[in-house]
Amino acid sequence: MPSTTISDFTAADARDHGGPGLGIYVAFVPWALFTLVAQHSTLKWAAIAALVVATAIALPSLLKGRPKLLEVGAVLTFAGFTMVALNDPGASEWVTRYARAIAAAMLAVIAFGSLLIVPFTEQYARESVPREFWSSPQFKEINRRLTAMWALVFAVMVPTHVIAGAIDTHRANLIFNWAIPIVLIVWAAKRTAKVSAAAGREA
Repeated sequence: MPSTTISDFTAADARDHGGPGLGIYVAFVPWALFTLVAQHSTLKWAAIAALVVATAIALPSLLKGRPKLLEVGAVLTFAGFTMVALNDPGASEWVTRYARAIAAAMLAVIAFGSLLIVPFTEQYARESVPREFWSSPQFKEINRRLTAMWALVFAVMVPTHVIAGAIDTHRANLIFNWAIPIVLIVWAAKRTAKVSAAAGREA
């Protein structure tokens, strides 16, 4: 159906399904958990906790033969953190200080890289959009825009976390590790909802 577009199904569906839906936020859980545990514990326990959760989240799509780039990327990232924490205590201290920056950089790499394969938001949007709409120009354009937006947000978070690690004070931690990233993520989430809603209004 080469002429099929998102607007060919109902406006209500388009409002809910033009973008990636809630599934994408579940995929962010290991990354958020890593940040929280790293703040209050050690790199080792933060990495192990994030790896366990990331594996649990990735397993269903892997078993179905439909792996998601963001989920597989999380497993690989936190497996790497775990190996460093367990095997190289010397490097672990440096990695701990800049762990959030490294994690944000990995998210940016995954997101930008997915634009060369399939936008990572599209993989989640497909869960609620009928297969016949997956190849529609509107569906693909929405998810290219959303993925690029998230990739830029992750990229901007990298220097904020680097600054926090370099200054290494309580105030810098609150501003650069928490306040700025939270504002960026909330903005991106609202933008995602707005773009998805706009697809519905066009239907």
